[in-house]
Amino acid sequence: MAWIKGLVIGMGLLLLAGFAVIVVTLINRIGSSGTQVDSANQAELTMKTGERLIEASLDGANILFHFEGPDGARVVVRKLSNGAKVSEFNIHGDLK
Repeated sequence: MAWIKGLVIGMGLLLLAGFAVIVVTLINRIGSSGTQVDSANQAELTMKTGERLIEASLDGANILFHFEGPDGARVVVRKLSNGAKVSEFNIHGDLK
């Protein structure tokens, strides 16, 4: 009868160890998802002195940035795939 008790305790410990491995694996996968950025998908967007970003919006394969600053406003359109500049529009005059 003692060997059954030992077998039950041993199986319980194995179940707890297996459950612990599953929990640790899930925590590691959740914690590491989305933290790595592919350097091929990075692009820099330089703001001029005194400018502020008013809006950024997606349109299909492009992203549009709307800036306003002391020299007026500008709109920059870039490709999402590689960050290449598609176009840039400078808007001068009274914005009000």
